[in-house]
Amino acid sequence: MTLNQLKMKNQKITPVGRKILVKKKEAEKYFPGTSILIPEGTGKKECKAVVVAVGNTVELIEPGQVIQYADYAKPTIMMHDGEEHFLLNAEDVFAIINV
Repeated sequence: MTLNQLKMKNQKITPVGRKILVKKKEAEKYFPGTSILIPEGTGKKECKAVVVAVGNTVELIEPGQVIQYADYAKPTIMMHDGEEHFLLNAEDVFAIINV
């Protein structure tokens, strides 16, 4: 592992302003309540994510919440703790999902 890769693996992102850092939620693999597998590519694009961090001017959205964001949102892909995360505008969030 190169020095640059090591730095990227340990990199921590802190959103500023109206930005939120999210980890995309995996799409369901089975139909709810069954063991029937959903074929890949047949489902609609899943626009749900878990909030990891929020910018200093974001209200109502907190880390740990599951959100639904706009399918037209253009997130910036960033590496945080060695994993792929998205940086979104808070205005692209439609709802907080209570699970």
